[in-house]
Amino acid sequence: MKPIVIKRDGSRAPFNRDRIQAAVEAAAENKDKDVAIYALNVALAVELQLKDHDEVHIHEIQDLVENELMQGPYKALARSYIEYRHDRDIAREKQSALTRE
Repeated sequence: MKPIVIKRDGSRAPFNRDRIQAAVEAAAENKDKDVAIYALNVALAVELQLKDHDEVHIHEIQDLVENELMQGPYKALARSYIEYRHDRDIAREKQSALTRE
């Protein structure tokens, strides 16, 4: 059974490994077939780690993705993903600040 993901705003959604794959691919500078296959493998590995969870917070998923990437052969991709995640967090904070004003 797939877990429910608790998003940043507290809403819940079913786990979707395609989102992990898309995020890893988005972080990659080189978007070739090998990266797409590797991104899918990372997503599958994270999904496997979460199979016994009923709920999981989005930050936990991102940490698992980072760990998988750091253990893999594409160290530059791991760094790019971490930077990509950081940039997305900053963009979210700015958007949130604008909405509050």
